[in-house]
Amino acid sequence: MYRGLIVLLLFPFFGYSQQSDSTANESSFAIFPAISYAPETSLQFGGAAIWVLGNSDTSQSSFQRQSTLTPFFIYTIKKQAIAAVNLDYYFPSGKNLTASMRYYNFPDSYYGVGNDRDPDVSEMYTNRFFQIEGQLLHPFNEKVFVGIAFDFHFTSLREKIPNGMLESDAPVGLEGGNVAGIGPSFRYDTRDYTLYPTKGYFISSRLLFNEIGDFSFTSYLADFRKYIDLKDQKHILAFQFRTQLTFGTGTPFYKLPQLGGDERLRGIANASLYRDRQMMYTQVEYRRPLFWRFGMTLFAGIGDVAFDVDDFNPSEFKYVAGIGGRLAIIPERRLNARLDIGIARGGQTGIYIGISEAF
Repeated sequence: MYRGLIVLLLFPFFGYSQQSDSTANESSFAIFPAISYAPETSLQFGGAAIWVLGNSDTSQSSFQRQSTLTPFFIYTIKKQAIAAVNLDYYFPSGKNLTASMRYYNFPDSYYGVGNDRDPDVSEMYTNRFFQIEGQLLHPFNEKVFVGIAFDFHFTSLREKIPNGMLESDAPVGLEGGNVAGIGPSFRYDTRDYTLYPTKGYFISSRLLFNEIGDFSFTSYLADFRKYIDLKDQKHILAFQFRTQLTFGTGTPFYKLPQLGGDERLRGIANASLYRDRQMMYTQVEYRRPLFWRFGMTLFAGIGDVAFDVDDFNPSEFKYVAGIGGRLAIIPERRLNARLDIGIARGGQTGIYIGISEAF
């Protein structure tokens, strides 16, 4: 989330559930308007929506997982835009297609590369890209999936400051370029619900060989999650460990692993603040309902980035803690809108608004 961003409105103003022969087989839909302001963009407006597709069972049994489609759009009076469509679709056979298509023409911040960056020292530039990434998985059984992951990223960097930080550092990818990666993917999934898990495991990994475009490098991503039902599916502990490793010297700086944002160590001042070739973090979250449609969370996490795996130093790790509020926007689908406030090492703060849980 951009520093200085003030969100004025993010509430559902339209939603419905399309009934069928069974309550569990309904489709649900909600739209959210958003109006905000940031110094680098001026007035922003747009909206987001989520469509939960119906199936015969909201549980994980017999491959009947919940499928979702989530479009998002923001436009500013300076003619800048972010548009995205995220799809997580389960076929009746159990095959799973996850795909994210993004267009991004927006100010971004460059702080440099490494784990010792000053949140008050950065440079603005315009990052313009189009990206399609995702994976197609085939089930071996109801828990184990294997398949192909892909990432196609077309980038142009504009409005760079002459002789500024970015041009002085001259990182790989300074002039933008095209990235094309493909490789194997694996998932082990025993969650009881995909949108709001209360128990089970989620283990995912992928290896991308980026050799087709303008850059040559390999990236590896692993994500381990555990959900514990403490009492009656109302008091939940959620754990996550995630690591992303890159190999080779040809990784453009805008594809390096990063800490921060609305999913990774909430509280770091900017999602672009810490980036380097290797990244790992772990976080834990306690979730519980309060009254009516409202709920709350408490969360904490720790992690860092480094040039090589051997360079990780526990004394330099970044840690965060925070609290969040939840509003059930489609209660029967366990789908929440969330507002999280995090505090990070050094007094950094972050405020995040989103749909569905961070992990």
